[in-house]
Amino acid sequence: MMRFIDRTDEQARLRHALGREERSFIVMYGRRRLGKSRLIREVMGEGDIYYMAEKNEPAMQRALLQNAIAAVYPVFASMRFPDWESLLTTLSQLCRPGTTLVLDEFPYLVKACKSLPSTLQRLIDLGQLRYNLLICGSSQRMMQRIVLDASEPLYGRCTERMVIRPIGIEHWRSALSLGARQAVEEFAVWGGVPRYWELRGNYPDFETAVERLILDPNGVLYDEPSALFIEEEGNLQLFTSIMTALGNGAHQYSRLADAVGKKTTEISLPLRYLAEMGYVRREVPFCEAPERTKKALYQIDDPFMAFYYAFVAPYKSLLAIGRTEPVKQIIQARLNEHIGHLWERICQLSVSGRQCLGHQWMAASRWWGKARGPKGETEDIELDVVAESIDKRTLLIGECKWTKADYADRLLARLRHKASLAPFVKGREIVYVLFLREAPLNGSPADAHILTPEEVIPMV
Repeated sequence: MMRFIDRTDEQARLRHALGREERSFIVMYGRRRLGKSRLIREVMGEGDIYYMAEKNEPAMQRALLQNAIAAVYPVFASMRFPDWESLLTTLSQLCRPGTTLVLDEFPYLVKACKSLPSTLQRLIDLGQLRYNLLICGSSQRMMQRIVLDASEPLYGRCTERMVIRPIGIEHWRSALSLGARQAVEEFAVWGGVPRYWELRGNYPDFETAVERLILDPNGVLYDEPSALFIEEEGNLQLFTSIMTALGNGAHQYSRLADAVGKKTTEISLPLRYLAEMGYVRREVPFCEAPERTKKALYQIDDPFMAFYYAFVAPYKSLLAIGRTEPVKQIIQARLNEHIGHLWERICQLSVSGRQCLGHQWMAASRWWGKARGPKGETEDIELDVVAESIDKRTLLIGECKWTKADYADRLLARLRHKASLAPFVKGREIVYVLFLREAPLNGSPADAHILTPEEVIPMV
């Protein structure tokens, strides 16, 4: 088993919540394989009760929970409980002060017994729970609804809400002692999901891991997106179609709708769900108003999903009959381009909200659009990284390259030209940055910063 990585803040928050004098009701959720159950077990005490729900009938679910309770309080073994309220109330009467009850995969319990949230609401409102209650689930849509939908019984009841996200690349680099460049290349496939990295560790090299885990029809991750989406409320087929279209380059809203054969109004809700679940990101050009712009693009925001829908989903007919070699050749030819998109996002995030290069920066993003040159000609321009200083006087403008070493002066000249045409640079001081996979051939120019993966992804 892989050692526990990061989650320092989450552990501290949980321990604080569970250590309060008053009882806590904690709601935790996030996609599968992020290590939620492992996180919970890291902070549980010896007298706490952990129950992992399964897809059983309510009576069987209660019996299994009763067994888990009896392991701590043996008197429960001989009792009978006809409903959830009697079981939960009896535990409250007999438990030691400070006990925590964990109901993991809570959505399975709710699907089997629709009245369970109302039962919990009643017990919480009447102050009848003397233990901490932590409910956890991988069905993000259902867990969000439980917490955020005002029509739901448990709305407004939780004392802590914890949304578990993938672990950042810097933690993987440190924990696994990876070189910065290797960390980027591996992160472009496994993302920040602990289980994927754990599976990756079973193979001697990156290429073998990808082939055995993802490209092989018997591989553990071959059908991973379907396994993730089937946990969620919503149209599985439409989720898959949208992700496939995004992987094929349909990033504009209208093009995306056309690609899946739906009206734009029919994909707005599933797109919102995919964004809430962390799989899709709506990208808006720098300095554009998100609510008004018509230039927004939709991107797959999860590295594993981006890899899967670029290199696996389009070629499943080949992979299903064992024709792995052509797909491997496609991956080899296009992998640097795929990594380059992730590198761009990593560079944006490395600047966002940070104090670096002499300034405190706001959130960084891309900018793209048509710009007018000095002779009236128009040119399509894209700036990979643009960030505004907190005092709004300075702009950071950067170019990201995941290619072999090039001449810095040539790259900088091109970046300066593009920046000069951008409509938002006038009257601002500009900090130029080249984010490069490899150090440039002719060293660093005096009027620009060169940042390689070692600087962008420091050890933590």
